[in-house]
Amino acid sequence: MKLLLIILLFISTIVSANDMEIESVIFNKVICALTHKAHPKVYIFKKNHALNVYPGELEIVNECRNADIVILSTLKGLPEACKDKIYFGTRYAHLYDVHVVGAFFWQKGRPNILFYQERLDQYHISLDESFQKYIEHE
Repeated sequence: MKLLLIILLFISTIVSANDMEIESVIFNKVICALTHKAHPKVYIFKKNHALNVYPGELEIVNECRNADIVILSTLKGLPEACKDKIYFGTRYAHLYDVHVVGAFFWQKGRPNILFYQERLDQYHISLDESFQKYIEHE
């Protein structure tokens, strides 16, 4: 019985790590496309475990003023220094805020990406053809 429990714990750890790596790869692709930079500076507001563990090509900065883009886990208490930055959400609900250009979130165990064209236009962001299926109009 102990062996079975250890095996199940090991498998769940591997699956969790793979999900975080997948999430990090998606964030890397999206953030590089939004900023048009190979190594963008990213400020993570509150938390994002996947990017903290697997930052990939992203440079995680500790101060919003040094960032090219802000990854949000919440909108509450956002520092004043983040005011003019590009916001990208980690929940569908973040898209209700008109300052958030898009979001990457999990729904029913599947990753989802969504951008709003009008908000991308507001920041003069054009995404390449591979992202067109994720862009909607408000």
